[in-house]
Amino acid sequence: MNPILLKENLDIADIKDLVHKGVNDMDINQDKRVEIEELANTLSEAFVSAINYHIKKGKNPDASYAFQIAVHFNNYIEKFRQVFVNTYPKDVLVGFGISAIWMGILNGLDAESGIMPNHPFKREIANCLVTITEILDESKSVK
Repeated sequence: MNPILLKENLDIADIKDLVHKGVNDMDINQDKRVEIEELANTLSEAFVSAINYHIKKGKNPDASYAFQIAVHFNNYIEKFRQVFVNTYPKDVLVGFGISAIWMGILNGLDAESGIMPNHPFKREIANCLVTITEILDESKSVK
């Protein structure tokens, strides 16, 4: 797949393909792979919305860009939180599988964005990674 940020438009199928590849790399039972993939894919729409906003507005951002990109990524994180919080107590493996997939995608996107110091997009990716880590830490202390 071409780098996400070089695309003119990101499609949900592109992200579902990344999720599928990530799940297939996991050394777990097939039924768990299917469950992780289905749940991880539920986050694709919110993620694609944030990326497409950046692709369209990030080159020549207007005054509202920083706020809007934060809103888009916050929407993604809240959906992640809902999926993880509902899944983790039922099945730790699936909960952490979802986290591993999305942290991999976000880390790849962070690397792809390169050196963009203080750019709102780069900050929001970092915020997502920090928030996912905090959600994971909170879940460990609850059990």
